[in-house]
Amino acid sequence: MKILEKGKLFFLCISLLALFSCSSDNNGNNDDSDDEIIIDDPKEEPPVEITYDENVSYDQLPVPATIESGKTWVFQPEPSDDFNYTFEETDGRVDFGPDDKWYNYYHDLWDGPGTTYWKYDHVSVDGSDLIIRSSRRVIGNESEPRFGFPPKMNLPDQGVSTGSITGNNKVQWPVYVEAKVSVADIALASDVWLLSPDNTEEIDIIECWGGDENGNHLFSDIIHLAHHSFIRDPFTDYQPRDIGIFYRQEGISSWGDYHYNGGERIYTYIGVNWISPFHIEYYIDAKIVRVLYDKAVATKKGDSWTYGYPTFTNGILTEDTSTGFQALVEHSTSKYYSFDNLKAASDASEVSIIDPYDYQNGAGMGKEKDIIINVEAQTWQAAAGRIPTDAELENPAKNTMKVDWIRVLKPE
Repeated sequence: MKILEKGKLFFLCISLLALFSCSSDNNGNNDDSDDEIIIDDPKEEPPVEITYDENVSYDQLPVPATIESGKTWVFQPEPSDDFNYTFEETDGRVDFGPDDKWYNYYHDLWDGPGTTYWKYDHVSVDGSDLIIRSSRRVIGNESEPRFGFPPKMNLPDQGVSTGSITGNNKVQWPVYVEAKVSVADIALASDVWLLSPDNTEEIDIIECWGGDENGNHLFSDIIHLAHHSFIRDPFTDYQPRDIGIFYRQEGISSWGDYHYNGGERIYTYIGVNWISPFHIEYYIDAKIVRVLYDKAVATKKGDSWTYGYPTFTNGILTEDTSTGFQALVEHSTSKYYSFDNLKAASDASEVSIIDPYDYQNGAGMGKEKDIIINVEAQTWQAAAGRIPTDAELENPAKNTMKVDWIRVLKPE
């Protein structure tokens, strides 16, 4: 995923949690007045808590995502997978899984960002999990594919061979996609994402830089929740850059250490409810944590929700100059998530949160998408020297991303 290739915002304020309480006017200035703040009735009922029983098959688990009245969630077997079979590493591009659900590479001939070199033989299934491993790329002694280009970023000793898989069954809204994931415990990105075949629309389900070594401690406690709208030529990338795209969980300072758990791997449930081209919900461990709708966004901050919307300043998305993050006008807050509050914030806004520069010509995130699961040594991380050492890449326990299952459901 091409997250934050122009990422100065990320570097400026990644740990400034105090920003969660800031509000902005149309020019990005702080506004301490209370007349825009609407607090829901504190007597409102909390949402029904959902827990997952490990003894229940993944296709029978409850679905936390919202659904239109009168409809039910219907499991889609073709793009879903419990990975309860074996697939050995192979030095060639092949389809694998029941009914050839996947192939062991990215969805086109690109072999990865930064110092990433996706290889066919870094993907396997061990009877219970998809496994994507990473190793040091050794020039002259590497597996396929080999494209013969000069070393990426002129860093011949920092190349990382790793894996990527793509689903042979595309998904289209309305759809709920959820994966049970344990990220690699090294300074690489572990990813599950959706990408249109023309590479212009992307929805990230999880992007997590797990390991806290090599200067990555400022990023290892984050799960990135975002989407991208691209123009390919000249390459241009829009993604929301408010602080709410960075999910943190109390007690976790490194998602890699947490998931590695001394070798007894722990997993996190990550889901996206792609309701429409203009409506996306994010779920972590069966709880809703962030929602984008048309021209506004709702983000869970501690024990409450905040609703805000973007603005333009001289035709460019307004930035909070004191932090470098994208500024949002704070419209309201509530104890529990309220779509009514989010819709009211959207109605008050004049700028899209989905595609403010209209790269998709008014269509939002509407194209069908491939499911992609991979590991990456991303450009912005490699440029800063945040690349795993040889010793870390040789540790077979910590250098792997694992996925227990991925399920897809549609409302019918």
